[in-house]
Amino acid sequence: MRRSFANAVFRLTGHRLCCGRIPEWAAHVGQPWRPIDEAPLNLYNVIWRLQTTLRGWMD
Repeated sequence: MRRSFANAVFRLTGHRLCCGRIPEWAAHVGQPWRPIDEAPLNLYNVIWRLQTTLRGWMD
């Protein structure tokens, strides 16, 4: 199920979602940037975690 979801997302968005560059401004939205173990809900860290997860699920 995960693999088919990740492959469907890739077919719809191409590399923009799984491998796209995270904009620098995302690190400064809401709170100052801190490493993922200190601020897991920082926007930059959430995007990074999403990208990493999708890449792990794809074929």
